[in-house]
Amino acid sequence: MTTLAGQRLTATIDDLINTSAPAGAHALAETLRLRHGDSVAAVLFYGSNFRRGDDREGLLDLYVLVDDCRAALGRRLPALACRLLPPNVYYIEMPHQDRTVRCKYAVLDRASFCRGMHAAQSYFWGRFGQPSGLLYARDTKVRSEVSAALAQAVLTLLGRAVPLLAPRTDEATWWAVALGACYAAELRPERQDAVTALVRDIAPWRTALTPIAAPLLAGVTPLTDGYGIDLRPAARRRGRLAWTARRMLGKTLNAARLVKAAFTFVGGADYLLWKVERHSGVRIETTPFLRRHPLLGIWGIAWRLWRRGGFR
Repeated sequence: MTTLAGQRLTATIDDLINTSAPAGAHALAETLRLRHGDSVAAVLFYGSNFRRGDDREGLLDLYVLVDDCRAALGRRLPALACRLLPPNVYYIEMPHQDRTVRCKYAVLDRASFCRGMHAAQSYFWGRFGQPSGLLYARDTKVRSEVSAALAQAVLTLLGRAVPLLAPRTDEATWWAVALGACYAAELRPERQDAVTALVRDIAPWRTALTPIAAPLLAGVTPLTDGYGIDLRPAARRRGRLAWTARRMLGKTLNAARLVKAAFTFVGGADYLLWKVERHSGVRIETTPFLRRHPLLGIWGIAWRLWRRGGFR
């Protein structure tokens, strides 16, 4: 970003991601560096465990950015899948101090990560417009690249929500609309109150970044008590139409990623049902058939979950 405000946004994010993380997260990051070798350029920690600073409950969410998928994954087919539809998702657990720490981690190359921050689908910028922490960066060049990508994620997240906003809005409403639209653009089990809780939890992040990002976005005027939104009706219609297309694209790609994860994520079916129950309250037991043949069994389970409101 070449403007002064853009550089300030990147610098602020660079400071925010330099936050403390639980020891279990650092131990997992080090293990992943050893597992995937010198191609590992950075490891990011995000999600609910990051926000709580907790490594004891649930699965930690890590992102491993690599120079080259083939070098990091070792085999041609997983590397090809990672390039065609990033990221590849894996599971790892390991003993740490007096307990076992577990994580779900995604692998993708640095170029795909940066492109994802202004892609049509919201998968990457919907996640990394939110708070994250940098557990490892190989050098200052990689760190700068990650900070710039996260700054772009914030701009894309907030900018693409502008057509959905009322002529006057406040910061919390802006983020709630943006994150709610991203949730609706994927197959997600969370209820609307999850967005409300998320917006509350990320208050330090959005409070630090929104005033810097807003002047960089077309149609937005910072006011003393919020933000003014001035878009032509045609621009609003185009923006809302883009979200309709984004929902169709996002849900389709989500389904494809779930199929891909069946080949990479050991215990993926158990994790998926646990997550749906955690967020929606809809409980369905994993069957031996589903564990042995997740690609065949997942469709009947998905239908039952959808009918019972397990995801939207």
